[in-house]
Amino acid sequence: MSALGARARLGNLAPPAALMIIAVLIVAGLALVPVRTWLGQRTTIAEADAELTRTEGEIAELEARLALIQTDAEIERLARENFDLVFPGEESYRILPAPTADSPAD
Repeated sequence: MSALGARARLGNLAPPAALMIIAVLIVAGLALVPVRTWLGQRTTIAEADAELTRTEGEIAELEARLALIQTDAEIERLARENFDLVFPGEESYRILPAPTADSPAD
């Protein structure tokens, strides 16, 4: 009778244990979606932080360039280099390239 009684007790315990396992699997499955979303957001945040760091570096470089460009010496250098400007009383010269054999003679 003890073997029959043990089998009866196991039979009675099996359905609640199976229901508990199913419930745990359902809860785990439902928790998986928010966890995947959270992990995806962590990746997105890390990428945004990297882009922010790059952008802040570019801003720092541009601010340094702006500070340089606002000096009188840099303005003068750029005016002479890019626009061929000279101060009153100075003369500007251009040196032409040497004529080639294909160029027509004047």
